[in-house]
Amino acid sequence: MDLSKLTTADKLILGGGIAFLISMFLPWWGIDTQFGDAANNGWDYFLGGWLPLLLIVVMCVQVIISRFSPDTTLPDPPVPWAQVHLIAGAAAAAIVLLRLIIPSDECAAGFCIDLDREVGLFIALLAALAVAAGGFLKQKDPDAPVVGDGTGSAPF
Repeated sequence: MDLSKLTTADKLILGGGIAFLISMFLPWWGIDTQFGDAANNGWDYFLGGWLPLLLIVVMCVQVIISRFSPDTTLPDPPVPWAQVHLIAGAAAAAIVLLRLIIPSDECAAGFCIDLDREVGLFIALLAALAVAAGGFLKQKDPDAPVVGDGTGSAPF
């Protein structure tokens, strides 16, 4: 795998994607008591965890296919791929930011407990911001060299 084919935007998207995936396993919200501790990780939240992950996976897959598989043609979206990256990256970052801002609580049998933010949520936010920055850079320079540009022909 030749990493020299990757632009700075691609590296931000792929690195942020890996970091976001790792953060999904870390605690996002939790509580520490004298009886023990409990925590929720990113997999426990569909809108705040799964949805940004799916957006980031789409971005990463498009980068990997376009850079490392020149014979593979991707379908043309209604907007350019660079704009898809910008929108998906910004949406993922905004969703995770909302997950951070909006308090989380657990309720059972009419008894509710406010949960504290944990390290995984902050790592997820940083990773999503890195992916959004990669999408922004990709949108600013959509004509960066692409190995598989969808034409089906090799660049040499």
